[in-house]
Amino acid sequence: MKFFEHILDFIAKISIIIISGVYIFVKGICALYIGVRGEKQRVKILGFIFLGLIGIILLTAIIIFFYVRRGLKKVAREMYGTDNIIDALNQSNKTLEDTHKSVNSMTKIYLPQIMRDFPEFNYEQFKNKAEQSMLSAFAAISNDNTGLMQDASEEFKTKVRAFIEMNQANEYDEDFSDCVIHQTEITSYTKRAGICKITLQSALEYYHTIKRKSDGKVLRGDPNRKAQEKYNVELIYIQDKTKMEKIGHGNDSIGSHCPNCGAPITTLGAKHCEYCGSALLQINVLVWSINNFTKV
Repeated sequence: MKFFEHILDFIAKISIIIISGVYIFVKGICALYIGVRGEKQRVKILGFIFLGLIGIILLTAIIIFFYVRRGLKKVAREMYGTDNIIDALNQSNKTLEDTHKSVNSMTKIYLPQIMRDFPEFNYEQFKNKAEQSMLSAFAAISNDNTGLMQDASEEFKTKVRAFIEMNQANEYDEDFSDCVIHQTEITSYTKRAGICKITLQSALEYYHTIKRKSDGKVLRGDPNRKAQEKYNVELIYIQDKTKMEKIGHGNDSIGSHCPNCGAPITTLGAKHCEYCGSALLQINVLVWSINNFTKV
């Protein structure tokens, strides 16, 4: 990236010098033109202006070519140790390919809040779970098989299934390979309307291609070049309906109301009703579920 910044800066400086020279030339010719009264003399001056502008354009092109070439070689030599501009560009692309993206890390701010609300929350466990779920989603898309997804909610599977069905409808083969996750951090934590959501953001790299099934033509991505990307994974705090069924409550939404007095439960993770004091732990059975993932 710095290589291209140096190039643009050099071209900008040369352009300023050339534009200043053209301005001075045109200003001088215009002053001469105004001072001449004869029509023939004015026509000659206009001809000189035209030829002069063509000459300036040609000279400018030559100057830009040689100065830019020399400047590019200087920049390439300083940054990559070579006078070959093509080699420098290739090295620049390689640097971009190997440099992972930075994530919006808010873990130090949000994790203490999460731990106050959910003392039993295990951050490392759920971070690993989110990363593995994302990798399994890539595997599912690559193999057209949601059965490869690990510990995924139905909402998460539905989203991945939609990707698979879209590829099948378009007769595409989408492939993710050699995926490496560099960093995962908490990027947001929200509580509203009885829902608690933690968003984790991961910086990762992979080889990603979309090919046409009929002829194998690559429509998107490069099979020989790694892509650096960022993804968000959402953890949602929801009721575990299977556990609720085991304790004999079917599909009732017990977690949102006290079973004794019927008062609404306004605090996620509450163990006692704030109105009548009845215990909620054995009924308000909640779990963290991976609900969604999106490319940033």
